[in-house]
Amino acid sequence: MNHHILSARHIQKRYGDKAVLRDVSMNVKQGEIYGLIGKNGSGKTTLLRILTGLIKEYAGNVSVSKINGRASKIAAVINSPSLFLNMSAFQNMKEQAYLLGMKDNEKIDEILYMVGLSDCGNKAVKNFSLGMTQRLKLGLALLENPHILILDEPANGLDPDGISELRELLLGLNRSKGITIIISSHILSELEQFVTCIGILHDGEIVKEISTGEVLGDGVTLEKIYMQYTKGGGVDV
Repeated sequence: MNHHILSARHIQKRYGDKAVLRDVSMNVKQGEIYGLIGKNGSGKTTLLRILTGLIKEYAGNVSVSKINGRASKIAAVINSPSLFLNMSAFQNMKEQAYLLGMKDNEKIDEILYMVGLSDCGNKAVKNFSLGMTQRLKLGLALLENPHILILDEPANGLDPDGISELRELLLGLNRSKGITIIISSHILSELEQFVTCIGILHDGEIVKEISTGEVLGDGVTLEKIYMQYTKGGGVDV
């Protein structure tokens, strides 16, 4: 599984007179966990919204490969999905499944177990912890049986336990389901524990794509790599 499942070529996006993305090109391999890093306001969310098709007007090209003769499915947790706060996790999943034309409750049960929410019973979502809410959002995305899962800052606001649980969940989805994951985050020390590739977004471009397995270790961290390609410091990789 080493062919490119998603590629972007020369993506440009402006908001009025401001060029948010000037010339972004990136490649994501099937089965990869691709970490997208960059300072706040660098255009990470805009780029992810383009990759998912939420933004239609832009210059450049995004291509998604086929799997078994069919276009790869993309699901995302970018904008917070609408949750029914007075309903349980199962009821929220049921509502989303209905919108998708699904009638199989076993699929819902399977996903709730997968994201660690199968024992929540009738507990209303409004009483969920932030970590539980994030897992429910992931569960809603998984109802679409995606080949590619795109996540924008999913660890924001989580405590250390929540961040660790999220990491293990994403690793499990990647390993057991073969889901390709694209994730943005500013918590570089967390990303370096599980991403397989990193893309550095700076000044409207991907200035470097690096396989983390080839460079991390021996005192080399994502922070040092990021500083090298954005501040002119750090280490040679």
